[in-house]
Amino acid sequence: MYSLYLTCPRGLEEITSEDISKHVSGKVSIETGGIKFSGDLSTIYKVNLQSRTGMYLLRMESYGSVSTYNQIYDFFSSYDWQNIINPSQTFSIRARIKSDLFTNTNLCTLKAKDGIVDKIKSKKGLRPSIDKRNPDISIFIFIKKNIIKVYLNSSGNPLFKRGYRSKIHKASMNEALAAGIVLLSGWNNKYDFYDPMCGSGTIPIEAALIAKNIPPGLYRKGFGFENWKDFDKELWNSIVKKSRESIVSRRPSIYGSDIFQKNIDLSIKSANSIGLGRDISFKQNDIKNFKANNNKGTVVVNPPYGQRLGEMIKLKDLYSCLGDIFKKKCSGHDAYVFTANSNLAKCIGLRTKKRIILYNGKLESRLLYYPISDGSYG
Repeated sequence: MYSLYLTCPRGLEEITSEDISKHVSGKVSIETGGIKFSGDLSTIYKVNLQSRTGMYLLRMESYGSVSTYNQIYDFFSSYDWQNIINPSQTFSIRARIKSDLFTNTNLCTLKAKDGIVDKIKSKKGLRPSIDKRNPDISIFIFIKKNIIKVYLNSSGNPLFKRGYRSKIHKASMNEALAAGIVLLSGWNNKYDFYDPMCGSGTIPIEAALIAKNIPPGLYRKGFGFENWKDFDKELWNSIVKKSRESIVSRRPSIYGSDIFQKNIDLSIKSANSIGLGRDISFKQNDIKNFKANNNKGTVVVNPPYGQRLGEMIKLKDLYSCLGDIFKKKCSGHDAYVFTANSNLAKCIGLRTKKRIILYNGKLESRLLYYPISDGSYG
């Protein structure tokens, strides 16, 4: 059994724990920015394939105490890295430091790198190379005070990179956050789901993946653990096969719209790339003309936050319009607004039942819940 740590966007720790609980046996501990648990290779494979809100699944490799930069070198050069990295493979190191003892993160990384390559050369006669963009082996280092922990990154590229987006919209949220918002909404997929400002379609696509029980990692090009020496291809293939058999064929009622046709074209292309073109209805539409089809469902809106003064004036009208739409056209629905601008949120003019703090990257944001379903605003 390995000690595992799954990172996630801040604010999604609890929903991340709930989401992977069926793939993990034993206790899950929630920390800021991630969750800790134990598991074997099967757990590593399942969580990477199935986690909707995780970012990196890290396997603890070693830990100890260091007080100087030279001790970091000694720590790494004394470990049997030749059993993990072949000289023909590339690797990368990412470091996160919270210590008064170490104020130069780059120097910490350099000492770790030197220790690793020197140990492998002493055992194998050759040195592996560094590749920061697409390494075979990815190593994460955490130093807090004088405690150092070293992890192997089993995911490779972050798990939010599902593989369905050919072009990244400039204002797109990442897929892990989008999935987290859908999960936090508590959407019952027997009813309608709407995103009337869908941009490049990330939220509706993640909703479709959830409704159809499609593993979010199914369409990725690969995972970090596939380059590990202990990779069990037969076990991995059996896990993927079983997950495919659990996909639901029923078509959900999911609707995405946006004022810009180019965004709709991008959304359709992304959905089609993973076979969801018939499961989501995308169309060009101004949110002012939005109206729910039935008397029950969920509406999620991720409006612009505003950067410049000229934008702010227009956005106040937009946020005010959202309040009117919820009241007049969404009776019986649960409405959610995700925004990083609390001043603009006040323009919605409705009383929230819940405000969930989330982070869009480093930007502190709120998921605001307006339960139009209780008739308060009818």
